Amino acid sequence: MRRRLLKAIFFFLVVALVIFLLVRGDGYMLIAYGTKTIEMTLWVAAIVIAMLLGGVWLLRQLMLGGVEMARRFREIFLFGSVERAQKRAANGMVDYLTGDWFEARKKLMRTLDKVEYPLANYIAAARSSFEMGDEQEAEKILEKALTLSNSELPVALTRARLHVQAERYEDAINILKPIDIKMPRQPAVLDLMHHIYIAQKNWRALEDLFPVMRKAKVLSNVEFDELEVMLACEKIHVQSAQTKALLIAERLPTLQKLWKSLSRSLQRNSRVIMAYALALSENYQDQEAEVMVRKALGNEWFDPLVSLYGRLQVKEIHAQIRTVESWLKNKPQDATLLLTMGRLMERNQQWELAREYFQRSLNQKQQLETVAELARLMTKLGDHKKSAEYYQQSLLLVGHQP
Repeated sequence: MRRRLLKAIFFFLVVALVIFLLVRGDGYMLIAYGTKTIEMTLWVAAIVIAMLLGGVWLLRQLMLGGVEMARRFREIFLFGSVERAQKRAANGMVDYLTGDWFEARKKLMRTLDKVEYPLANYIAAARSSFEMGDEQEAEKILEKALTLSNSELPVALTRARLHVQAERYEDAINILKPIDIKMPRQPAVLDLMHHIYIAQKNWRALEDLFPVMRKAKVLSNVEFDELEVMLACEKIHVQSAQTKALLIAERLPTLQKLWKSLSRSLQRNSRVIMAYALALSENYQDQEAEVMVRKALGNEWFDPLVSLYGRLQVKEIHAQIRTVESWLKNKPQDATLLLTMGRLMERNQQWELAREYFQRSLNQKQQLETVAELARLMTKLGDHKKSAEYYQQSLLLVGHQP
């Protein structure tokens, strides 16, 4: 900036001096070379110098324009114009998104040198190769992509996702773990790892990853809550299976210890309560489960818990029946509740009442388990023809299951 200012001042001083000399009109310019001399007035000399400078500037512009034009012609004839290349790259991306893998790879690879950010071309071309079953070509393309700056993370994620797509989960994890150490708390890395652990049912690893994911804000709060509930339920299922190997007397304390380790918010969640009550039932602790389910339904109605309540083998079945009767006063048309009452009546050997409740439940909602209960009851009562009809009906319902 300062240099430009000095040049401008110098230029105006020279112009002012020339104008001053021209106005006086008493000067001239003499150029001597050997025996030759050229003499002219300052006016003529000024015009000649101006024409010479203008000619030099014009020649320079022509030369620069010629070079640029030659470069453009060369690009057009050899590679196509930049605009054409960018348009072709964009079409390649559209082909990629619409699943035309062959055209996508061809267009994206041919325009690598013409786009400003070729990394996207490399990755999309590699995925296109993978979709065509050419994993070796996909790997070659990704190796080339690694020569670009800031490509390590995108290339690693792409490689891992390709392994996940091929259900090679361990290979994907082996790629992601070093990246997670080198570049910790990358949301995309953590998110992919958590999906892999779910696919592997590796709940222990997912549990270890959970706090890191929460710090990195990988998921929304709703998704984190959902994941936390799922982890708690899976933890209970695993513990329930392990507890079956213990003596009956040791089972309840073991399950209670796990339950107490859960947060209060999880202990109030209906799905977690369902998992725990089921674990209690599986380990012959139905009495404990009955109390928990009854209290939970008093706070929040949850159909799976209602259904489980009718399957609990509690000694005081009359108390169970009275509880369900009180619920039916408020929900007389509840199909699941009617099914539960039917099961209790059947266990209490009140066959006709059981059949009546099952049928009322079926009238409210066509459920496979209700039809199956009716079929079993009819078999028990010796009505095999009716039982066969219900079994046939259950087969039809199976065909309509989502």
